[in-house]
Amino acid sequence: MKTVVIAIPSLHRPDLTARCIESIQRQTMPAEQWKIVVIENEAHPDSILPDPLPRNTMRIELPTNEGTTNSINRGMAAVPSPYVLLLNNDVELAPDYLEKLVKTLEADDTLGFATGKLLRATDPTRLDGAGDAMLLAGASYRLGHLDHDIGQFDQPMPLLSACGAAVLYRSKAFLLCGALDSDFFAYLDDLDLALRTHLIGYRGVYVPDAVAYHIGSATLGQTLHPRVVEYITRNQLFVVMKDYPPAVFRQLLSRIVVYQLLWFLFSMKRGGLHAYVRGVRGAVRVRKRMQQKHRDLMAKRKIDDEQLLAVMRMSERQVYEWHQSQPEAQRSSLLNLYFRLFAQPRR
Repeated sequence: MKTVVIAIPSLHRPDLTARCIESIQRQTMPAEQWKIVVIENEAHPDSILPDPLPRNTMRIELPTNEGTTNSINRGMAAVPSPYVLLLNNDVELAPDYLEKLVKTLEADDTLGFATGKLLRATDPTRLDGAGDAMLLAGASYRLGHLDHDIGQFDQPMPLLSACGAAVLYRSKAFLLCGALDSDFFAYLDDLDLALRTHLIGYRGVYVPDAVAYHIGSATLGQTLHPRVVEYITRNQLFVVMKDYPPAVFRQLLSRIVVYQLLWFLFSMKRGGLHAYVRGVRGAVRVRKRMQQKHRDLMAKRKIDDEQLLAVMRMSERQVYEWHQSQPEAQRSSLLNLYFRLFAQPRR
């Protein structure tokens, strides 16, 4: 059995996939301990990783685009292993990335996932992210995104979530919480997975000594592509419908409503009105399925409401502290309004 299966979804960018795999081939973890599975969506001969495949690599060819979610699930199922690395094909790993994250999870069996420091591939002096955090309202933020890396995220810390671009999961936790949800397709599927991982009793951690380099938005090309606005809108609603226990949802409802109003205004200002409406419609269309998933999740959760709220408050505080650390002129207007309305999160 391999120690790690590395699941890499791909869509028409074999050049990125090849560079990603080159970085895996340089890992300090012995080659016999890992296996790469490339999941080629909308596979055509001229748009997939060509033969011969690199060492310890297999390919799954799909006739349609099954999104990040089903792609990763297929890759994970293809090779039994104690750990699964969710890896975007626009990421390159430092040589010791795998080894450091595996050692972290092996040292503490309460950890469900671990992630490292992501730097911008196009400018390694800047952070792509130091783990993900979530507002109590259900919105995800990548800590340190685009900031200069000056050591401000050089200490390990607990995380509620981690960017699915390069995160190592314990396979047991990944499967027990239900794997990635195909209804999300892409965007915030990593937040949903992380929340469910916490609900079944595991934790997450940021390991700054493990470093990777991320291009970001390599498939759609722009951060607020209309499809991104649509998926984020829909999937934010999925998260609160599916993952929030009833009492937690009621307690946080005012924050959820206010944030959704702010997100609507933010999207509309950037020409995303129609995309926002499509996202809301998408959430409404499958609400009954989400409600059933919510019931199934609540039946197997291992932590109570106060334990979940403690993790969520910690995560919102991480967003707040990162936001406050930025020059005032560079701070998000959306977050400025949110924190002005709801004040600094308590410890």
